[in-house]
Amino acid sequence: MALADSTKVDFLWKKLGFGVAKTAPPANKEAFNESIPSPLLMRGDNVWQSSGDIPSVKPGATSSIVQIYQDAAGGSATVECTEDLTSPDNQTWKTNLTNWIPTEFGSTYLVSVYVDDAGEAAPQTTGTKLFQSGSGNEDGWFFDYQAGLLNFNGENIPSQIGTGVTGKSIYIVGARYVGPFGVGGGSTIGNLTVTDTTVSTTNAGSDIVLQVTGNGTVNIDTTTALQIAVGTTAQRPVTPSTGDLRFNSTNTSVEVYDGSTWVNVGQDTTTITSQAFAGDNSTVAFTLNATATTASVIVSINGTVQTPTTAYAVSGTTLTFTEAPASGDAIEVRQITATTTVTSLTNGTGNSIVVDANGIAQFATIHSLQLPTYTVTQANALSNKVAGQLIYVSNGDSGSPSLAVYNGSNWQKVVFGGAISAA
Repeated sequence: MALADSTKVDFLWKKLGFGVAKTAPPANKEAFNESIPSPLLMRGDNVWQSSGDIPSVKPGATSSIVQIYQDAAGGSATVECTEDLTSPDNQTWKTNLTNWIPTEFGSTYLVSVYVDDAGEAAPQTTGTKLFQSGSGNEDGWFFDYQAGLLNFNGENIPSQIGTGVTGKSIYIVGARYVGPFGVGGGSTIGNLTVTDTTVSTTNAGSDIVLQVTGNGTVNIDTTTALQIAVGTTAQRPVTPSTGDLRFNSTNTSVEVYDGSTWVNVGQDTTTITSQAFAGDNSTVAFTLNATATTASVIVSINGTVQTPTTAYAVSGTTLTFTEAPASGDAIEVRQITATTTVTSLTNGTGNSIVVDANGIAQFATIHSLQLPTYTVTQANALSNKVAGQLIYVSNGDSGSPSLAVYNGSNWQKVVFGGAISAA
């Protein structure tokens, strides 16, 4: 026997005219008495932005777009419904979840309905499946995918859940849309996806290229800042390209790939960091805070500097001793970062010393040159003297001041003449 036209009309009347789901015949509930929303209006805030990403076959596991409900692993548990107590006994059941994916996206999205004891953990296995067309006794069901509502809309209710049956629940297996909502939030251009203020690519691992023509430039028009990529040393690109620029959060510096290695940008001072360990008479390998080489660290045990390559070696972030330090040994590792070439020194007022292309120091913009001052005794006692050093000696010319130049063996005085004069 076909479904009565009056039942169909009642559903359409409630759906189209009132935006609510039909839970009972008009004799039990008029349209204005129905309370469960089932909106027909395509409101902007309800638009499924990523509906185009819903696969045509229901997936076996939950994703960022589709939430799966089933007994098997990969999704959330099969949904146990609650009875709508405002409808006739056991006629209408609520999932209390909206936006179920309907069969217009594919036939596999048809929900499956089971009846089982309340609180069952695996109703797909222990329960009885109820088919949409019923058992031939006018006991079929209708599922409102928007409202998440199951209604037994035939003349009868299945005997497993019929009038007078207690302790049973209806369970729903299916999929819901859980992606972003709203209009204007996302679009696709080729392999690019634009969502709000984010541009991404659907090709994993592919570059996003901003390419100009002729002598054009890529212009970032802002007065605030341009944020570059941030990551640890371990997160560097596997196959970098010359010119790649990033901020290394491991050593807190901007770095660029020069075609063969990563070099720090704008580092104009040498940085020495210290890291301490304790020996235990068995450990030979210790992890450093940053990547280093054997030549770039100074290692001491109990204050005694160790011989590199003989007593220890460094590879990446691992310091390895030839022999395990004894229990209680105090290990100190001083790491020295590389210093970039310094071509000028400038003070706060703009005075600078510049080294030109010929290696000559230019003092043209500074006030004067102040030499260190010593007595004869102090000058002769200086260590690390090399030929060409220049000093001021307060008593170097038979008790009078003079300049002195070291010739490799002795300090040679440069005798002062008279006071300067323009005449």
